[in-house]
Amino acid sequence: MKNFLIVRMKKNLALLKSLSFLYSLPSILKIKGSTGNFLEMDSTFLKKTKIEYKGKNNRIKIHRETQLINCLLHINGNNCEIEIMEHCNLKNLDLWIEDDCGKIQIGYRTTIEGGHIAATEGHSITIGEDCMFSHEIVIRNGDSHSIYEKTTDKRINTAQNVKIGNHVWLGEGAKVLKGSIINEGTIIATGAIVSGNVMNNSIYAGVPARVVKENIYWKRER
Repeated sequence: MKNFLIVRMKKNLALLKSLSFLYSLPSILKIKGSTGNFLEMDSTFLKKTKIEYKGKNNRIKIHRETQLINCLLHINGNNCEIEIMEHCNLKNLDLWIEDDCGKIQIGYRTTIEGGHIAATEGHSITIGEDCMFSHEIVIRNGDSHSIYEKTTDKRINTAQNVKIGNHVWLGEGAKVLKGSIINEGTIIATGAIVSGNVMNNSIYAGVPARVVKENIYWKRER
């Protein structure tokens, strides 16, 4: 019976939209700062999820049949964007943007069990399709505070984009820092810290993360 209902729901998109709206309504009613900002949802399921805007002309777009449980989407700035593609499953996750023109994008069928993703200073964090992130992951494209060259008063720690390719696995407690590029098919081991360019189809471990195995691929199934 359960499988039959799922099939019928997928065929009846109007029913799916209605059910997702009712399921998500408690979270929608608690949105803060919605004036002058935009939320686009298409058959999206929100549970115990908070959305907060501080600024104007910000856009959050969550695509079809994506589920967010116990998440926080926070934007403090103007002209920022959070986009989550179809069939994602996100839990216990903070998506945090500060400053103007920042962007976070999460690709199709990506799953995240928990953590903190923060974009600052108008730079972006892009996560590819079919990624699998464990608990307590941290992804940042900036340092949140300023560091200056003493003799010149020049700031030396500006934010940099972060890009994570398709089908990347982040182990529990992994951290990805500003300027990092993780190419597709790679595994970042538990507790590793990435701060540079990581090649594809490899396993990286340690602090800082170093390659420990090349020419691999992985599957979600055991």
